[in-house]
Amino acid sequence: MRTKIILWVGVLILGLLIIFGAYSWFLSKQARVSNGTARADFPYNDYSLVELEALYPQNPENLAPNIQTPEQTHAMFLAALKKEDFDEAVNCCFREGDRAGMKEFLLGVKNKGLMPVMMSDLKEIFKDTENSWVATYVYSGTSKGKKVGNVLEFIKTTSGIWYIKSL
Repeated sequence: MRTKIILWVGVLILGLLIIFGAYSWFLSKQARVSNGTARADFPYNDYSLVELEALYPQNPENLAPNIQTPEQTHAMFLAALKKEDFDEAVNCCFREGDRAGMKEFLLGVKNKGLMPVMMSDLKEIFKDTENSWVATYVYSGTSKGKKVGNVLEFIKTTSGIWYIKSL
């Protein structure tokens, strides 16, 4: 009789361990499903790295088609500078967070009487490097009466527009 009781208690404990283990497994899989790293159907397998990259691209701007090229952005920037329309120059050619600072910079250049020099320097740019979301162009500028090489960086947004990142 005592052996049967011990056996039944052992079976009960084993059954409870299996149930709680399965429930714990289910909760952990559901957490992965809600995070988007596992499939929503049983047996809730994890996505492979290739599948995760397709679902959640790390650089979505890589997938965006070019709507406005760096050269087009550059041309629009120079056209706005010629008109001394700094609002248009920053709105067409810079990311939203950079616009206020760049407008202040352009006003400073104008107030110092250096706008013709800046426009002359930026007139010709030459592509140095480009990948699917960052492009670097070089141009020769004037600093303290001497010609120096400078870099103009562009960055592509997820909407496919290239903005000037830095002058």
